Amino acid sequence: MDDWNFSSSLSDEEESIFSVKEEECSADDDTIYENPGHDGFDGDGEEGLHGGNIHPPEYYRQGILTPVQRDTYQRYAKKTRLRLREVEAMWEQFNDQVLKSENPFHSISIPIVENFLEWTICQKLGKNGRLKRGTKTSGSLQTRWKLLSIVYKVATGQNFKPCIYEGISEVLQRLTEKYDLRTTRRRNRFMTVETLKAQIETTLSTTKKRFELGELRILAVLFLLLLAPGGSRPASILFLRFGDIKVTLARDPEGGPHNLIVKFTPEFTKTYLGAKESCTFTVPEGIFHRSLFLSTHVFLLAILFRCEAFRAPSLTQPEGIEQLTIHPKEDELPLPLKRELDDVFIFRQATKTPDGYATSANKPITYSMMRAWIVALGKIQGIECNVIMYSLRYLTGNKLDQSPNISDSLRNLSLGHTNSVPFQRHYLSREICADTFAIVLGENPNQALVTQSCSIAHSTSQRRPTKLTAEQVSTIENDPEIVKMRRRLQRMQPRSELYKNTHRKLRNAKQRKTNAMLQDVREGWTDKQAVEDIERQLRGEGFAPVPEDISTQPQHPAQKRMMEALTAEVQPTLEGQYRRRNRAIHALIAYCTVEEGPVSRVRNGGAAKKSPAQDTATHSALELATLSVFVSDSKQRPTRCFWCVGKARFLPLEDPRIPELIHEFHGPSDLTKHFRRRHLGNFRDDVTIQCPVCRLRLKHKMHLQNHALRIHGTVS
Repeated sequence: MDDWNFSSSLSDEEESIFSVKEEECSADDDTIYENPGHDGFDGDGEEGLHGGNIHPPEYYRQGILTPVQRDTYQRYAKKTRLRLREVEAMWEQFNDQVLKSENPFHSISIPIVENFLEWTICQKLGKNGRLKRGTKTSGSLQTRWKLLSIVYKVATGQNFKPCIYEGISEVLQRLTEKYDLRTTRRRNRFMTVETLKAQIETTLSTTKKRFELGELRILAVLFLLLLAPGGSRPASILFLRFGDIKVTLARDPEGGPHNLIVKFTPEFTKTYLGAKESCTFTVPEGIFHRSLFLSTHVFLLAILFRCEAFRAPSLTQPEGIEQLTIHPKEDELPLPLKRELDDVFIFRQATKTPDGYATSANKPITYSMMRAWIVALGKIQGIECNVIMYSLRYLTGNKLDQSPNISDSLRNLSLGHTNSVPFQRHYLSREICADTFAIVLGENPNQALVTQSCSIAHSTSQRRPTKLTAEQVSTIENDPEIVKMRRRLQRMQPRSELYKNTHRKLRNAKQRKTNAMLQDVREGWTDKQAVEDIERQLRGEGFAPVPEDISTQPQHPAQKRMMEALTAEVQPTLEGQYRRRNRAIHALIAYCTVEEGPVSRVRNGGAAKKSPAQDTATHSALELATLSVFVSDSKQRPTRCFWCVGKARFLPLEDPRIPELIHEFHGPSDLTKHFRRRHLGNFRDDVTIQCPVCRLRLKHKMHLQNHALRIHGTVS
């Protein structure tokens, strides 16, 4: 380093950067320079200038000459960066096809911007020839214009000229009218507490929606309960880690029993112009809570005990919390969590294993996954419009705004707003949630009725269809476009690349038509059903009977126990309430390990309780299935999966998954595909394996394949 002459490689201008005269340094400079082993600057070489520091001066000089390459859109959120790059790619493609300019931003004008926006509306095919969703609303067009202005500013270092901003409103309006874009905004209806309770009960009890692992069902409820207290942004709750949770046993200043307090600190997700400070929300336990479905503590403690998260080695059961007290001279007793879990996400996905599913090490549930779950469960609940995650944020924002204990500043801090404008523009419903006429007349307003009418569940009905009928499905199958694509597919070579692409396009086309038809049916159902109900009542016939859905599977035994524990009556004593809470926590923990699997269509009467005779039949069928997975010669090929049958042998006889596990495949080739995809593909080559039927330990993956062929006749 001493032999390298840094100054000799610099030009006169560059060298002057590092030449600072002594008199140019301010005498009032209060910067303190510390150098271990020195009282001050001794001036003898560079050792006295950077001794004890991490890097020598050459490190920083080199950093000035060769700056670090950073992301162009680094200051924006991740999703915004993706959309900016998408618009940037559109602009480059538009330039290549239309402008053909070396510097397209140099001579930008209103006609160019207008034609670019119109060009984006007319693009129907995306990457690899896939259909785009298309621009359907004026809001999407306005967002694209805003993104283009950011791309322009980043590329040129300046904003558009004022004349472009002045003329863009007319351009957007003209394009909206030309392409008949929807101008109505999404209805920001809020979710009431009663609707939240019904949503949670539906989430836990329904079998129309299945999760790979029972823990995901519990996490879907915990997400809603953590989203409600502070109206946090959904993404900030999804990325909560165990280190963001604090559990404390606190003394009640009013003389009541010790209260278990949960504090959580969601990180702010909007990072434009740097990270924002996070808020911490405090949730005391409602000991005599009206419903355990609304108890954040029950669901959170179930996850904490399930993950063995408490640092105290003996605190492994909820009953241990009852034995704790607080030091007489203190007001709190922290219940610290393990340090090694600080960076582990609470909301984690399920990962596939050879035996089924398990919670992943640290792969978080994505925003799109949670959004799809909530929308699907809202439809099962019978809500007319899609339930979005922001419905709870709207509820919290409106409740905080109406509370006399919350100021506007505290409401804005809780919601993460810098002022009240975002709340007024996006959170206050366009449907005025107040009995204004009663207020004008000086009468007592019927606020409960108005709130119900303005909420998202104003027209909830269990009769609302959630799937198409057989006749409607047949209509899609006989659609000319689908028939034409199916005939074209039949003429192709199976397993070829063209066959796979055409099959994918056929599947996607059928799904698009199914979704569109179901949406039309749901949108027109309310008025159509209302007319039918009116006519039937005027004829004196009453309401039409609701047909029973025989395709619904029965609840899992652990699911039944969980629902019984959560619906237990409120106990009059403190000890009874603790027992009620602990039973619910144990039931939730037990259900976390249940593998639900995909939804299957049961044709034998649905959720009817099994009789002892049926249990005997199940036992006989299981024994028969067990015998059928052993072969007597090398050419015999069974049609049941020995691994699934072995798994079914350890389940209770009333478990509804047993028929799925012991069912027969159409042929040996189908069994081979299932075994490779579902079991064999999830093993590492060097792992020790145990056959679930024979209980024989197999040394490695190849040993398993050999055993599957010789003993169970399964080719893999």
